[in-house]
Amino acid sequence: MLAGIIGLLKRTYHGQIIIISQNYRVVQVELKENFNPEELMAPSTGLLDGLGKPEQLQKKIVEALTGLEFGQVILVVKKGHLAQIERLQKVRLSDVQGLGGDGI
Repeated sequence: MLAGIIGLLKRTYHGQIIIISQNYRVVQVELKENFNPEELMAPSTGLLDGLGKPEQLQKKIVEALTGLEFGQVILVVKKGHLAQIERLQKVRLSDVQGLGGDGI
């Protein structure tokens, strides 16, 4: 799975890769790409030198996912470089119900 995520990073110039975790397992990976009109006229390649060492990046992704029961890890790519890694953690409370009585 990590090799596939690194592959997505290598081909992304602007955008986000969203890794979704449920019950401590990765259940989905989404790619959201952004394109500026100028870039569509002269397409560029992906991460070029912005990736650094894939082993180090894999370690950072695993660290962000470790202990994440419900939530997302978002890899933000700008101009072919990994700009940031975000971690969004959701905490499910079993005794809380939504307006319709269906929980969160």
